[in-house]
Amino acid sequence: MEEVKSGQKNYLNFSKLLPSQWGDHFLNISIADSDFDVLAREMEVLKPKLRKNIFTFSSRDKDAMKRSILSIHVLDSLGLAYIFEKEIVETLKHAFEKIDELITDENDLYTVSIMFRVFRIYGHNMLSDVFDRFKRNDGKFKERLMEDVQGMLSFYEAAHFRTTTDHILDEALSFTLDYLESLATDSKAIPPHILKHIQNALYIPQHQNVPVLVAREYLSFYKQEEDNDETLLKLAKLNFKFLQLHYIQELKIITTWWRELDHTKNLPHGFRERTFESWFVGSMMYFEPQFSLGRIMSAKFILLLAFLDDACDTYGSIPEVESVVNCLERWDPEYMENLHGHMKTAFKFVMSVYKEFEEILKSQGRSFALEKMIEEFKIVARTNLDLIKWARAGQIPNFDEYVEAGGAEAGSYATIACSIMGLGEIGKKEDFEWLLSRPKSVRYLARKTRLLDDITDFEEDMNKGYTANALNYYMKQHGVTKKEASGEFHKMIGDINKIVNEECLKTTNISRPVLMQVVNYGRMVNILYTSDDVYNHREGKLKDYLTALLVDPIHL
Repeated sequence: MEEVKSGQKNYLNFSKLLPSQWGDHFLNISIADSDFDVLAREMEVLKPKLRKNIFTFSSRDKDAMKRSILSIHVLDSLGLAYIFEKEIVETLKHAFEKIDELITDENDLYTVSIMFRVFRIYGHNMLSDVFDRFKRNDGKFKERLMEDVQGMLSFYEAAHFRTTTDHILDEALSFTLDYLESLATDSKAIPPHILKHIQNALYIPQHQNVPVLVAREYLSFYKQEEDNDETLLKLAKLNFKFLQLHYIQELKIITTWWRELDHTKNLPHGFRERTFESWFVGSMMYFEPQFSLGRIMSAKFILLLAFLDDACDTYGSIPEVESVVNCLERWDPEYMENLHGHMKTAFKFVMSVYKEFEEILKSQGRSFALEKMIEEFKIVARTNLDLIKWARAGQIPNFDEYVEAGGAEAGSYATIACSIMGLGEIGKKEDFEWLLSRPKSVRYLARKTRLLDDITDFEEDMNKGYTANALNYYMKQHGVTKKEASGEFHKMIGDINKIVNEECLKTTNISRPVLMQVVNYGRMVNILYTSDDVYNHREGKLKDYLTALLVDPIHL
């Protein structure tokens, strides 16, 4: 590790962040149990009809089976798949057993692309050579494909399921991207709702987007489709209004809890009130109504991570941070007497949140999860100290060493662990042990987190004099410009996405709900860092996202 001279101050000049202006608004919204009951009853009336229409067909009817798979795509896109999970899993299992029969004579780009996406989403490794049929003899994709806008869009989406061996999907991505980008600039060429759908996909493809945002966007798109299913559309609208009630109720609970904490009453301006942002993170890990408690627990945990990060980065000298890390290693309130000021407040906050977790997990008969959550939090604290030492001392660690530590410090592993905890009885002891073994998919997503975070925050970090940044270290280690380093980072991120896709298809010893926490973590990172730092810049994309989820009306 190289050490350089630095005039950097021990205390960073963080700008003041105003309290969320939304808290009071949602606290004043009254929600009764009867509001939930009315929507739930209306939804129950529609489910049997859709169940019959989508999943009842002869196993010998290939066209009916394909129509069912196309409908599963719509269910998934509208955020309704959780309602028909059992039927979907059984249908796709039987369909994949007949995959060769289903695709033998199928030459419709849209149909093949949707089937490919749906099978891979649910863990069935449909081979990418199915797209060879859309190539000419010279190996180029057929020009007539560009006459099918929906087909090209779905082909583009399918390309984002590529693994390290799906070379045809690398070609497909380039082919479809060029076409869609040119189409997106010509607003008169296609209907407005399809144009918007394309623009959304170009910003973040559906596979790389979080389900709750996909559902909201797709609902707006689907209701303008001429051939939409009225029953399906009505259920989607009722479902989203049902979700909104849950979300607002959760935000009321979290906001009230935060404001009543002893730890938050006399905090200086550098500490961040991030109740809505933290809840948003939880909603991206799982959006379904049955995980309401999980979202609340996740929000509290993310608030805790931000609280500790602020205390250490902004207000702690290296000896003070070392002291709080030592206390966390012991995990015993008796040892906090050596802590003072905000370090003591941070430690007490950690203990109080974990005490809440302990009571919940004990009531669920899942106390094993607490032990794993403590272990993950200690790892965050240790790596936080490493990064602070590097930054304050002006040291330049090896790039790979930094990215590995930085991925853990960003809370990657701890956030996934928290989401597994929030699954309730679905999250088993073996799942936490699997996570602690640091499977390849999880390790690479932690790297992706650090890379995206540091690309997004580079200018801000440098302006603050905070040198612990992957882009900064890569530029110094390899003697390249910021533009060159950024280009290399985006190549790395593209490779990581392929590896994660590949590992998810290979992983069979973990339940689908747990594996989806890993997938959704990667999607959440895309949302947080694709344009601006969503978690820390509430007037940017965050405001758009929260408005879409919580404010924009759903007209029945």
